[in-house]
Amino acid sequence: MASKGERLLLGAGQMPARPLPPELRRQEVLRFETARFDLRRAVAEMLRAAPDLGHFDDDGSLERFAGRSELFRSFPARQNLHRRVAASDELLGIYEDLVRQELVPWLQQRLNALGDADPRSFFYQYPPTLRIQPPSGEFKRPHRDAEYGHQIGELNFWMPLTDYSLTQTSLWVESSPDAGDFQALAIDYGEIAMFHGTLCQHKVPANTSPYTRVSMDFRIGVGGYFDPSWQLPGIKKVHLRREVRADQ
Repeated sequence: MASKGERLLLGAGQMPARPLPPELRRQEVLRFETARFDLRRAVAEMLRAAPDLGHFDDDGSLERFAGRSELFRSFPARQNLHRRVAASDELLGIYEDLVRQELVPWLQQRLNALGDADPRSFFYQYPPTLRIQPPSGEFKRPHRDAEYGHQIGELNFWMPLTDYSLTQTSLWVESSPDAGDFQALAIDYGEIAMFHGTLCQHKVPANTSPYTRVSMDFRIGVGGYFDPSWQLPGIKKVHLRREVRADQ
């Protein structure tokens, strides 16, 4: 059965702008310096100041964070988490530095190598989305982000903030639209997976480990392939974005 977003998408017709080059839509893994962009520490500090979200056990690591069970599925609980992220100046500062200093220049270099060296703007999600998945049988169904109004000119970036060897739980992504060949993003803190989540389905299985899984994700729209003024009719909630030029 088609979701509401899929039905809206079918009725909206063609998406705006032009498709990203196929080479840029391929799944890749990037690495960053955790000492320079220590998002894990910033998230832990934010959570310590938010007892309504949960509490830390033992050594204070994110894997030991005893988050409220509703954080993974409940919309009001996720909205509360979103507000906490939006209010954390330290976390947002590190995030913006990572996007502006590392990811946007990397994307521009990739475009240059593909023969598209025109100066452009990039539109990054602000604030990013923080996911907390405590141990439970809850899971996220396969979906593509076009259902939620995302454009084909956007790229998804997903990074774990917890140890994959402990949780053995991750985002699963298919290699190309409708391929159905889901594979886990078996990466760790300090790595970022980029994929074309607008059209490629992705899902999250249940976290059956005794540890909490924490991750961060966001999207970057590529100027010339992305229309910041477009919105899928019928979709009320959209992510806010900030604009940056690669030459800034």
